[in-house]
Amino acid sequence: MTISQIGRPLFFLILVFSINFAPKLSISQDVSGFLRNYNAVITSPPNEYLVGRNRLGVDISFNTNYGTVFISNEILNTYSQSANEYAYDFSEGYIDMFFKNSDLRIGKQVISQGRTNGTFITDIISPVDVSEFLTLSVEDLKGGIPAVKYTRYYGNNFLEFIATPVFQSNTLAKPGSRWFPFTELEKSTNVTYADSLTENSFNSFQGMIKWGIRSSLKWDLDLTAMWWTEGNPSYEKDLVFTGPLLAAEPAIELKKTYLKSPILGYSGNYIVNDNLIFKSEFAFHFKKYFDYLPELATSTDLNSLNEVQAQQLILIFSQNDDGFLFEKPWLIYMVGVKTSLSGVDIDKQFFHEHIIHYHELILQEEDFFYSTLKLSKSFLRNNLLASIFSRYNYKGKDFWINPQAQYDIKDGLRGAFGLHFFGGKESENFYGHFNFENYAASSFSYIKLTAFF
Repeated sequence: MTISQIGRPLFFLILVFSINFAPKLSISQDVSGFLRNYNAVITSPPNEYLVGRNRLGVDISFNTNYGTVFISNEILNTYSQSANEYAYDFSEGYIDMFFKNSDLRIGKQVISQGRTNGTFITDIISPVDVSEFLTLSVEDLKGGIPAVKYTRYYGNNFLEFIATPVFQSNTLAKPGSRWFPFTELEKSTNVTYADSLTENSFNSFQGMIKWGIRSSLKWDLDLTAMWWTEGNPSYEKDLVFTGPLLAAEPAIELKKTYLKSPILGYSGNYIVNDNLIFKSEFAFHFKKYFDYLPELATSTDLNSLNEVQAQQLILIFSQNDDGFLFEKPWLIYMVGVKTSLSGVDIDKQFFHEHIIHYHELILQEEDFFYSTLKLSKSFLRNNLLASIFSRYNYKGKDFWINPQAQYDIKDGLRGAFGLHFFGGKESENFYGHFNFENYAASSFSYIKLTAFF
């Protein structure tokens, strides 16, 4: 880190302490926000400085003749490189209208649902920004989507309708980035990425209906039906030749594509008592894309094909009309338990993904299992929160571990220090799942300071 890079977070600290220890001014409660400084460093030598950023978020709400207006703005200052970079994000902007037995929200909004940790099952409405993977704080991952949300109440129960005229994909790191998620195919063969006519945001009506059941003291249930597009892309595959004409090498070209599908979902808690809650969540996708390749491509090295094999492979790709994507029904569910033991809060969840009508050429596993565990305990009159979160994928034997300590320095000022460790077993060729081992060299530690106002 250069002296100038050190100066920026130092300036931030001085500013934060000045704000928090200065005499309080009378500020309208309709304005709130935060100022957060975040720095991360790779844990392995040479301990590369990974990212440094300041994030200013300001929320404004006020009443009008039509309802309550809420506006959320963010300014992001990134100083990881030699020059400062600034970006503005209109995070949310909507109006709430309240009626006798119903509410209506219109505008750009962040919509959250579900009960899972470390993955998303029914919580797929709002797009997620993982362009810098986990260097973004969890609270900063989700973005707003232009939508209409109408909620009709029936006592303690409710019926909710959500509709949006556009599809917005998740924001992923670009190919070549240390955080690009689709690297398994690259480890097995030559890969290039095509410019796609399918943008990350385009006109595409999507809708959801949810029945929330809250009338039981034991059950807390949500039943959902969606007509929705998954935020992560699949990739159509083609055979191309790269390099000089006389020394061209074969490569698999990948092109983004998205698939809209009916989805049925369920999310629920069963409350045994104040210290024991059973969690469960489920989603059934009527259709989802899964990858496959011809056996000739997976059983040989593309760079060592003889002339006959090369002609066969060219013919196979030229006759293919599905982009080497199978369209299959897909099921994912979670079962878990939340409890407390000796002051330690425990949240354990187990996940199972299953491809229905499986085909042996599919690169993904027919059944894929993983689990998460979150442990947390408060100290110093609840000012210090120590926690550790982990996810383990049983097939790939890969893992992600996130220990963190968070301390409330004073009212409105919070500091945190943590680490993200990635590792596990190196995957086999043409492994069809995300593998944390690919990011082992990018394990990092971070520190953040947040002032709230």
